Amino acid sequence: MILPPRGAPVDRKRRAEIRKRLAPPLVEQRIEQLKEIDQIRLHDVFTDQEVHQLCAELGIEFRDRCFTPAVTLGLFVSQVLSRSDACSTVLASLNRERKRRGLQPVCEDASAYCKARSRLSVELIDRLSDRVVEIVRSKTPHQWKWKGFDVYLVDGFVLRAPDTAANQEKYPQPLSQQDGLGYPQVRGIVTTSLASGCIVHYNTGKIVGKKTGERTLFREKHADFAAGDIVVGDSNFESFHDAVLLSWRGADMVCCINGTRNSPLEGICESIDEKTVVLQKPPFDKTRFSRSQWESLPASIQYRVIRYRVSGRNTEITIVTTLLDQRRFTAEEIAELYGLRWDVELDICSYKSSMGMCDLRCQTPENLDREIAVSVLGFNLVRLLMCDAAAVLELHPREISFSHARDAWRNFGDEIATTNDVMWIILSATSRLVRNRPNREEPRAIKRRNLTKYPKLREPRPSRARRARAKIKGPP
Repeated sequence: MILPPRGAPVDRKRRAEIRKRLAPPLVEQRIEQLKEIDQIRLHDVFTDQEVHQLCAELGIEFRDRCFTPAVTLGLFVSQVLSRSDACSTVLASLNRERKRRGLQPVCEDASAYCKARSRLSVELIDRLSDRVVEIVRSKTPHQWKWKGFDVYLVDGFVLRAPDTAANQEKYPQPLSQQDGLGYPQVRGIVTTSLASGCIVHYNTGKIVGKKTGERTLFREKHADFAAGDIVVGDSNFESFHDAVLLSWRGADMVCCINGTRNSPLEGICESIDEKTVVLQKPPFDKTRFSRSQWESLPASIQYRVIRYRVSGRNTEITIVTTLLDQRRFTAEEIAELYGLRWDVELDICSYKSSMGMCDLRCQTPENLDREIAVSVLGFNLVRLLMCDAAAVLELHPREISFSHARDAWRNFGDEIATTNDVMWIILSATSRLVRNRPNREEPRAIKRRNLTKYPKLREPRPSRARRARAKIKGPP
């Protein structure tokens, strides 16, 4: 992969060369070169006519009024990318655009727009999102991948919903809270591509106990993986059952060892150790799977256990994988791959914080599902832009700031037809590069003195102390 390892020193010479490529004439020249080989993804984004054609295929009827499915979906995507602006704010922006085009204004009463949103089907939105993912996947360069394999990072999260009776019925509040004192909670899992950062799969459900956890939601998406895929997850997704189901589809997994499993490696880990073991089928448990599911599992599978240490941590990390070929996949390479699992945490942070999706806004569970589906579509559109920007600058998409790319899509996403249009949106998206942050060993404490469970900061952070020592002193 051309993705530099996290924590490596910043290559300032390379960064300076990238900045030189941001000259508008050079960007336009590079875009023309990519257009000749059909590597500009923005030009393949669906049009209004294609949205309406898909509506016809799905049997969705609509009237040719102001809020057609294409217009409504565009406003909805803009809304979720704007940290969930109010519906009246979105309509004000629509009227500004209609004024620029010489059209009559629409009433800024949001009722018509909200009704139009409720007529959008989740299937329509998911089909469009899958189309965006396929565009990115079909044009992903080999050097963005890990050893040429499609690697997918999986993790879960929880979203809060407005406290309405309908939402409480489908997505109840935590059982530990008294009635009326908690918010409805939506549990979700996402599978993001390591190469592009797109949300390839997602699933949601309620939180009510057994068989509603992250592993269950992820298991419902096993059929979406193909032979040669590699799934990377934390210890919550490591189980005998999932390893077998993925292996039947030709996919492999790399996970941190589950807390209920004992490591076969003993003694002190000096650098990196590994061992291949045979894992026996667990005993039957009716709370985990049915009798027929348990009987279909093999008696045992082979696991490769790898233990190693990383800088900044006193504890050892033990991971397990079904990648058994030690010549093709060395222990060091697999440990490095598991270290990249943290990127899915950053993807979820971009989804929940940068897009403001931590707190949902719709009042009914049906509209909550639409809001989540549209947010995934908006997230993938921003990632598609980041892939084009990375291709133009010849770097990895994960070196581009998601929040800057999101702002670029909001400001320029409605005009991407010409080379000049693409140049403008790429220049806006690449105004900030991220990734390399060397020597970041900060205390796990917060500075703000509010009522939280987290420890308070008692001394300046090391990075601030280093900056203080690095200040230029005046003459004696």
